Amino acid sequence: MTPFVDLLVLALLIQPPPPAGADPAAAVREGVSLLAEGDGLADKGEYTEAVIRYKRAMERLLPSLRHLPFKHEVKRDVTRREDMKALLIKEIEQETTPEEFRLNEVALKLFGLLPAELNLKETLALVYSEEVAAFYDTKTKTMHLIEEPKVKEKPKPSLLERLFGTKGGFDKDENKTVIAHELTHALADQNYDIDAMQEAVKKDDDQSLALTGLIEGEATLAMMGAGMDDWQGKAIVHLPAKNLEAMFNLMAPFLPMMGSGKALRSAPPILVESMTFPYLRGIIFCAKIANERGWAGVDQAYRTPPQSTEQILHPEKYLDRPDPPTAVDLGELAPGAGWKELGRNVLGEMQMGVMLRRHGGKNAAAGWDGDRYAVFEDAKNKKFALAWFSTWDDESEAKEFASAYVKYQAKKVDGLAPPAKPAGDAVWRDMNDRVYVVERRGQDVVVLEGFTPAATAGLVEQLFKAKKTEMKPRVNPNAPVVKPRKTAKPAAEPIRAST
Repeated sequence: MTPFVDLLVLALLIQPPPPAGADPAAAVREGVSLLAEGDGLADKGEYTEAVIRYKRAMERLLPSLRHLPFKHEVKRDVTRREDMKALLIKEIEQETTPEEFRLNEVALKLFGLLPAELNLKETLALVYSEEVAAFYDTKTKTMHLIEEPKVKEKPKPSLLERLFGTKGGFDKDENKTVIAHELTHALADQNYDIDAMQEAVKKDDDQSLALTGLIEGEATLAMMGAGMDDWQGKAIVHLPAKNLEAMFNLMAPFLPMMGSGKALRSAPPILVESMTFPYLRGIIFCAKIANERGWAGVDQAYRTPPQSTEQILHPEKYLDRPDPPTAVDLGELAPGAGWKELGRNVLGEMQMGVMLRRHGGKNAAAGWDGDRYAVFEDAKNKKFALAWFSTWDDESEAKEFASAYVKYQAKKVDGLAPPAKPAGDAVWRDMNDRVYVVERRGQDVVVLEGFTPAATAGLVEQLFKAKKTEMKPRVNPNAPVVKPRKTAKPAAEPIRAST
């Protein structure tokens, strides 16, 4: 391609979307026309130009659907798939410090969610570089699209391939879907400052995953709306949330096999489900809001975002019967000489459900009300230890969790003796001069793993003195105040995604 054509393509690429006050109907007509132009270019094999038309089309269509304006053009970059791994590792390193990443990796291994030998950073980069078709970078405000090799034909993509991308050629519908999804992120970022929202919950993995559920759920819902055959730009896009939930529950056991890449199919369940949760559960969450309160309800969710994966899994705990999580302050923990604290974080209902799946997981995690864990290292002896406090909706929920975790602990720790039957409210087990504790008092449960007997008793008492407070709603100062109203529910007619 000559330098002159390169400049021409760039000029087309950065052509700004229509101003906020532009005629919505005219913008929709222009968007539909641009989609048709893109299809024609794709049929001729002019894929780069087709993608540019699709991008311009969605910049006109999405504001009509979401009733939000683009404030400026969205930068776009094309990255070869073979370069994605290095780019994603760079992204990971920019998002988290080495200390934060190490804490996360060690914690997941202590909880038994990752194999001890797994290199988390390498695995994440490999999975995402295989699966991602595009991503929007909230820091650089750039949409990265993946350049694929050209092939004459390819099979129609599956649902997850539509969400995460396929490999091996150009698919018109897939590209429109991906562009609509990523531009919805850009639209939300310009109106709500997603980067600032993510930064505010960076120290709470559960709250961060819940926020991602809102962000990806909204983009997936808008993406499906943008794929409707008859473009009306309606304020409410009706999706039967209950039917969706049943479908996704049915699909859950097969998720590792539905990705297009080998890395995802062989990844540990916690990585597969953490990756798919924001899309599959997030769309149910956002669909319920949009069906009841319109897109204004989704706007309100950006102003006061969900505070836990519990609220994503059970939307009524966000909408109808607000159930804010309990914030836990562990206070000072002193395991004694030789131990260094690596950091603290929150596990939450979603990850606990994955962890306990074969031990009553879904039910055992459903009564979650709050938790906080701390990870310690004994560098001299090359040992790690876990101190974890959780609180539950009531005593029966706490009992159910403690019972499930006692069984899980015996499976997780190789060589640990199974508990006496029936296990009581305080189960202490020793192995190789290390103690493994699961103790319940009322609605609270303490777990200690890997400390010496001398340190354990004092830590149990320290943990049961943890301070509990109801978490206040986090208000996003960058989001406008909206007052969503209850709307009459339209007839249950599922949205039709483009096929």
